[in-house]
Amino acid sequence: MKPSRASRLVHRLGWLAIIVIIAFGGAGIATGMNHPPGSAGQLGLTAAGDAEVSLRLDSAAAELAALADDVEALGSEARGALGALNGQDSKGAEAAIAAGDEIVARILARTTAIRRELAEIPYVGTPTAGLRLSEPVIARHMALVSALDATDGLDRDWLRLSVGSVTATRMSNLLAEHDRLVNLAAERGRVARYSDAIKRINEAAAQLDAARALRDQLANTVDVSVIDDWIARNADYDDALRDLYRKIPTVGKKVTKSVRAAVEAEAEARARLPPDTRGLVLIMADIGRGGMNGAVIAIEETRGALADALLTTAGG
Repeated sequence: MKPSRASRLVHRLGWLAIIVIIAFGGAGIATGMNHPPGSAGQLGLTAAGDAEVSLRLDSAAAELAALADDVEALGSEARGALGALNGQDSKGAEAAIAAGDEIVARILARTTAIRRELAEIPYVGTPTAGLRLSEPVIARHMALVSALDATDGLDRDWLRLSVGSVTATRMSNLLAEHDRLVNLAAERGRVARYSDAIKRINEAAAQLDAARALRDQLANTVDVSVIDDWIARNADYDDALRDLYRKIPTVGKKVTKSVRAAVEAEAEARARLPPDTRGLVLIMADIGRGGMNGAVIAIEETRGALADALLTTAGG
């Protein structure tokens, strides 16, 4: 016997009710599984991963704090070197530079170690990171990685400081000593102590040789055209004066053409000399202070960036 039309309608309505119930139930399940980021459900799913990673981030943050201390110590040495240069204390400047060299090496090594430590932290950067870690933990990791970028170029800044300050100070000292020795040679020559005068000239020439070596270091950071001209003019005069003192003792009753030419060459070379080394000393001091000021500023900016990073990456 076929079911009546009314019974078929009731049967269809029953199936429709079941479908609606299943649909609403499925929506409830889907809603329960789809926790918004940062919700209690999401934090529950990532609790284990967050705990594991946070411990390692705490360790990296502690190393970052030590790195910030190193940068602060480097800034102190930079300011000490600047003060020594201003006070014409070459030994003090060299001591500060030597101490800073050790700190820079430590900064580079510590930065590399922290980068490696952060790169080895699990889950971060993987396709399932969002399922294993909460957003604050992922953001903290990213902030620590970014904080290390503040130290990029710090070694170059320090090199600029050391080359532009200590080398400048030593260059000034060498050129001043050269002039002192040449003046001493001239005093010996005026009393006919030509052999002794030539020895002093040779000692002065050695100062110029050392100055040329330092000039090559300065060429990496500053314009050395003025220094080149200064050294060349002084070297020409050294040669002319040495030649004159070698020929004068050979003069008998008559001045020879060779001696007369040596006298003229010495006079011409002397006329091309700068009046004294004070101008170059000031130039070199400015070069040194300029490089040092730039480095001090860069170091202080790095220290500030690391301090800010420590505040934003502190564990909660």
